[in-house]
Amino acid sequence: NDHIAYINGYDNGDGTTVVRPENPITRAEIATIFYRILDPASRAKFETTTSPFGDVSADMWFNTEVSTVAAAGIVNGYGDGSFMPDKKITRAEFATIASRFTSLVHEGENLFTDIDGHWAAEFINNSAITGWVNGYDDGTFIPDAEITRAEAITLINRVLYRYIEEKDLHEDVIKWADNTPDKWYYTAVQEATNSHDYDREKIGDHEVH
Repeated sequence: NDHIAYINGYDNGDGTTVVRPENPITRAEIATIFYRILDPASRAKFETTTSPFGDVSADMWFNTEVSTVAAAGIVNGYGDGSFMPDKKITRAEFATIASRFTSLVHEGENLFTDIDGHWAAEFINNSAITGWVNGYDDGTFIPDAEITRAEAITLINRVLYRYIEEKDLHEDVIKWADNTPDKWYYTAVQEATNSHDYDREKIGDHEVH
């Protein structure tokens, strides 16, 4: 079994490499992640360099990725025909993308106190009942807040059932200067930034590299 790395790091210019887990993440970057984690058959089926968006052109580094995941129905643009690739993605937008990977449908009252009337309320509820997205202790979801790279990674790992404990990381994993074991997102980021073979008993169990 193998899991590909779907997040790349950066050369810090001083001999260290970083992954910037607390930075916001853009819509183009999210599209690129989902392009990388598509199974090869699906990627081949939908792969295209023809963008449906007025602001994503053939010379942009993310053109194939955005065009392909749009063709697959994973991401959408805006009513004016734009994609806004450099816009920071919100919690609501991310929950909407995640909801496309489940057939579960929430029925009943909204699960969070601050999403009544929000355009993404249905998608937030559907993602929440899978356990993929969570709210806050006060019952809110804060749908329009920007999501960080670490938060996005944690949620994508949940969608993919990619869970690892520190003791089960391979000894040769790539290390990042800004992702240290004391961080809440340490193992999630390590899981996402290292391609590896893995073993686990069943879906939902922690894996061993």
